[in-house]
Amino acid sequence: MKVELIETTEITSYVGIRAHSTMTNLGSAVHSAFQQLTKRRDEINNVVDRKVTYGITPPNYKGNDGMLDFYCCYEVKSLTGLPHGMVHIHLLPRLYSVTHYKGPASRSSSAYDFTSKWLSDHGYTYDDVSYYFERYDEMTVIENDDESNQIAIYCPIKKK
Repeated sequence: MKVELIETTEITSYVGIRAHSTMTNLGSAVHSAFQQLTKRRDEINNVVDRKVTYGITPPNYKGNDGMLDFYCCYEVKSLTGLPHGMVHIHLLPRLYSVTHYKGPASRSSSAYDFTSKWLSDHGYTYDDVSYYFERYDEMTVIENDDESNQIAIYCPIKKK
């Protein structure tokens, strides 16, 4: 795995479907939301790249045994005509760690452990006031849990 730091400079916008569930049932809820998203993608205006989707999470996951949200989205150039039942999210400019994970989707949580250690070793910590997100493209093969699966994981961070 490889970690790099990037600083975004513009507000980015996303449109998609919200999955809402407990952690134990979140996988099923997210799978269903992504199926709905791809089925309804033509309803979304101004999509940046139809081959790229995002999984966006609020910073409430650590130690949360209650209800969680996960947003399955496309990035959009501008927000116009939000489709019925969909949500929109704007991410503000900030500093992110980007972990490039390659391996089975079922083991992608190891990328977060790797990132946590890397951040600690390099004088950073998570900045849990902003959304985390994962970028999925044609190299992402979650359904097959394949070794060639690739995901870019963006975590908001700050100096210790």
